Amino acid sequence: MTPRPFPQAGQQRGPSGPPRPSASRRAAGRRWRAAVGLLLAVAGFAAPAVRALEWTVASDRPVIRPGQLFGDLDAKRAGAAHVIRLGDTYRMYYWGTDRRGFHRVLMATSSVDAPNDWKPLGVALERQPETEHNYFGPSFPHVVPRSGRPWLMYVCAWGKGAGGGAVENRTCVATSDDGGLTWTYAAANPCLALDQPYDRMATGSLWVLPHGEGLRMYYTAIGRYYPRPAGVESGHGDTLPEVGIAYAESKDGLHWEKPLAHLLISPRRFEAAPYEYICSKPCIVKIGDTYHLWVNTFSRAYRVRHLTSPDGQHWAWLPSGPEGEMGVGAPGAFDDGQRCYPTIVEHEGELRAWFSANGYGATGIGYATARTKDLRP
Repeated sequence: MTPRPFPQAGQQRGPSGPPRPSASRRAAGRRWRAAVGLLLAVAGFAAPAVRALEWTVASDRPVIRPGQLFGDLDAKRAGAAHVIRLGDTYRMYYWGTDRRGFHRVLMATSSVDAPNDWKPLGVALERQPETEHNYFGPSFPHVVPRSGRPWLMYVCAWGKGAGGGAVENRTCVATSDDGGLTWTYAAANPCLALDQPYDRMATGSLWVLPHGEGLRMYYTAIGRYYPRPAGVESGHGDTLPEVGIAYAESKDGLHWEKPLAHLLISPRRFEAAPYEYICSKPCIVKIGDTYHLWVNTFSRAYRVRHLTSPDGQHWAWLPSGPEGEMGVGAPGAFDDGQRCYPTIVEHEGELRAWFSANGYGATGIGYATARTKDLRP
């Protein structure tokens, strides 16, 4: 497939670490982006003006803490959930890590009317110790229910062998013939090749949307590692990963094509404060005619950011401060370091979000709500 250009939310960078632009150049960049936004509006591509949401965290305690539902199976971590609605119930698929450091996907269920009365439902997927790519096990589940066809679950598998501080993550898929209760890994895994400049190092967490007769995938991609720019503080030492959101399309959910020659959404680097070098773990909800995308950016810790789009391909960032749209908890709280990786559903005018707290779920899963009407201009 011939790559086609989409405007991306963020800039592509060259093969070396980017120098810090001057204040005049940053101001010129802001004027340039405003001009581009006007042109896109004239062309009919501009996203509606939407203000950032105010989220209310329901408790100073996690709604699912490590070890609460599955004992040793999630004793070290409960996080990175995906919640789907099935009639009057919610089903949660989440990343559980045991005391030995092995990962698996676990399932829980709760009613829509009591959204945090979670009960264990069982193990969905285990590690594949006979493989290189999934030796330590699956994480970051995303489930696609399908009527009359096998359900699909995509996971970020943890392999062995990268070394040197690099992550060994690959995207894999599993199928279910009984409504998402039992799962089997597909024969051809990993399901995404490392064949583009922007994803040649690793692929990971993702979100999949039905589109016509096929599917659209928005996935986390690592293209390279580069030296930390002078004066930049980071959570990764002197070598930083270049992580953004890439895009793929599929007719069957098992075989994917990548129509773009670049990331769909890049980290904003010096255009954000503090310096931002990771943009990952997408979550997409369509409300009315607008797609809402929540991503997780990293400077010194993960923060939740919000973008909007009229078509799922042209994205605009909403403003948010250093602590992101969801902020962090009070000092000493289970989420005082970070809130990240939300999975969000809409219910009767309310957005319900389950997020990972400190340590990517080492302190559990938290819950937050916001009003859908606050998305209006």
